[in-house]
This record gives sequence, C-alpha cells and structure tokens, in this order.
Amino acid sequence: MKPVTKITMFSLAMLASAHVNAALVTVEFGAFTGSWVNAVADSGSGQPMTIGNATDNPMLRWGLPSPSSGPQSGYDFASAASFDTTFDTDTGTSDDFQLGTFTHLNNVILSSGASLQSVDLQLSTTVSIDGGTPVDVQFVFNFTHNETSNSADPCANGEANGVGVNVNGCADIITVSTSQFTDVTTVNGIQYTVNIQGFLVNGLFADRFETVEQSTNQAFIQANISALTEVPVPEPASVAILGTVLAGIAMIRRRKRQNQRQNLSS
Repeated sequence: MKPVTKITMFSLAMLASAHVNAALVTVEFGAFTGSWVNAVADSGSGQPMTIGNATDNPMLRWGLPSPSSGPQSGYDFASAASFDTTFDTDTGTSDDFQLGTFTHLNNVILSSGASLQSVDLQLSTTVSIDGGTPVDVQFVFNFTHNETSNSADPCANGEANGVGVNVNGCADIITVSTSQFTDVTTVNGIQYTVNIQGFLVNGLFADRFETVEQSTNQAFIQANISALTEVPVPEPASVAILGTVLAGIAMIRRRKRQNQRQNLSS
C-alpha cells in the first residue's frame, strides 16, 4: 500500500496546483461610440433630432416643450470608457460589467407636437482577447416608447395618477430589446462572445420600465463574456485520484508477477 499512498498524495498536490493556475484570459474593450438611428415619431412639430451621433455620448431630442421655454424630452447614452476584464477558464465566464448608462429625460411636451414611438441605439467598440488583434463589435438595442397622457386616471400602467411612479403625472413606458450583436473572436479553439445581461433599473434587470414625469431616469446596460464552445477545465479531483490509484495498483501487480516468475525460475 505504501507506493499507492505516495502516488495518491502526489496526485492531490498536482491537482491543487492546476486549480490555482486556472487560466485567466485578458479581454480588452476599446473606446465605445453610440448612435441613435431609425427614429419614428407621431406627426407634428418637434420631430426627433440627434446630437453627437458616433460619439461616446449620443443624444436624441423630440417634442414641443411645455412651457415653450422648457426642455424637450430626450434620450441620452453615456458609453463606457475603454477597459479590461478577465475571462476565467475555470468558471467559463467573466464578471459582469457595464456597457454604458441610458437616460430618459422625461420632460413635459405638448400632445400637439411629435411624440417618439421607437428608435434604435447602435453601440460600437473593439475587443481584443489575450493580446490578439482587435475586432469590431456592434450591439443594436431597439427602444419602443409610450409617451403617455399625463392627465389620465388610471394611467397606462393601470395605476392611479398622482402616486408612486405616477406622482408627477402618468409615467412613460419604455420597452427595450437586443436585436443583434456580433460574435467576438476565436482564440486557441475557444469562441468568445459578449452576452447582454439586460438593463439594470433600481438594482433589477428589466426589458420594460416606467419613467417618472419631470425627472431624469436611468438604466445601466450590463453584460459579461462567455465561451460558445466548451472550455477545457482541470480533471475532477475524484477522477484524477482514481486514475492515479489504478495506475499505482497496476504497477504493483506487474512487479508482483515479475517477482513470482523470478522465484519460479530460480
């Protein structure tokens, strides 16, 4: 039994070392830029107008302000700055990170003017994995906007006017979805992709959220990285130990048979 015990202890030491040295792959994101495109609105004055498209802070404005000296309603997007993260081959994913901050400026506008119905946000960046050549990546988010009547009661969300999210008049309702995004790249036989976790609103993921009138409302786009193909991981401890033990037993048996042959021939 002594040889088996020694081999097993050696296996445990190697297994612990393999776990400690699990591969951490560096993923580098370049500068982000965004653009508001394909805006659709009701007829009337104050049609959607973009400001700063293809920059890190694109803006969209629409509607006739009330009062006329006041601000229009609008969407802003503050893109994330360039950053690094790590992909852990032991867990098959990275930590969550933010792609940027979406803001709805829910200002009072006249019903006689234009109201936004839908718009797309195109978000572009570059990604480099494990020091590889940067590749272009683009995400497209589809926004559907319900510019509700401020004076309705009950409001479009089915709740009473003047309380909760409708405290300043009926809240607008925004629905968002991710229509497409490009795969990242393949490195060492592993294909990496960026997964959109969703829009984080008040600490919870949502694809539909209500925004308070006469207020600035924000949501954060959360994402992570995973591998589309299976990532090699260290062999499970029980399998590794069992394999080593069996190898040790087989070696002892071979030695016993050799010794028996030698004794018979002498």
